[in-house]
Amino acid sequence: MDEEIQTTVKDLNTRLRETTPYTLDIAEPSALKLLEKNARYMSHEMFENLVANIKRDGGLSSLPLCYREPDGGLLVLSGNHRVQAATQAGIEQILIMVIDRELTREEQVAIQLSHNAIDGKDDPLMLKQLWDEIKQIDLKLYAGLDSETIKELEKIQFVSISEARLEYKEIKLLFLPEQTEALKELMKDLDALFSEDEHYVLSRAHYDALFELLLDVKDKYNIVNSPTAFMKIIELARQAMPHEQSSKTVPEKTDRAV
Repeated sequence: MDEEIQTTVKDLNTRLRETTPYTLDIAEPSALKLLEKNARYMSHEMFENLVANIKRDGGLSSLPLCYREPDGGLLVLSGNHRVQAATQAGIEQILIMVIDRELTREEQVAIQLSHNAIDGKDDPLMLKQLWDEIKQIDLKLYAGLDSETIKELEKIQFVSISEARLEYKEIKLLFLPEQTEALKELMKDLDALFSEDEHYVLSRAHYDALFELLLDVKDKYNIVNSPTAFMKIIELARQAMPHEQSSKTVPEKTDRAV
């Protein structure tokens, strides 16, 4: 490492220790110690994409987290695939984040697993929109989506509902196990009405009406729990359904809006 850079990093770490539990270092990726047991895996396709991206960038765009062992060696707790890919890409030096304080084996494993667990999920519709913004083939490859994900995105078709920006509210009801079984029983007679996968977009007024109905049912039947009130609404609707609609025969579709 260049002596001037080494001095700069040393001075920077002196300041970093005053505010963070981490320091920075520059290391040869091939000299870093990798985990012997790593539950996180990467497909061959994704790894090759990662190697190609690192070659294109000329280095890593995110820092591996390493633990400085008592003998001075650096163990990669998070970023093993990035370090391996950097080695394969021929990168001679990478910037790393280092934990200098002593860690027990349990603490090391806990940090390793906690980083592996931090894995958000993509909204498929938003991912499709972002993916469609990329026109250049080389940048699509750089984005790193695997072939299976791309196939799934190709299945998504956007349908315009209106030019106005829709406001919506999402209702989440949590049911206890015994409530779930009861709900399944109540829903049996409605199976015929919803025998196919369909999606319905309702206006804000429908949400307000459902919310008011939940409040009315809670008050009338002295119910506190919202899922229980929702089940009561289904039960009352079931009782009010004509006998022929309660059969398992799928009714003929009409043009009447649902």
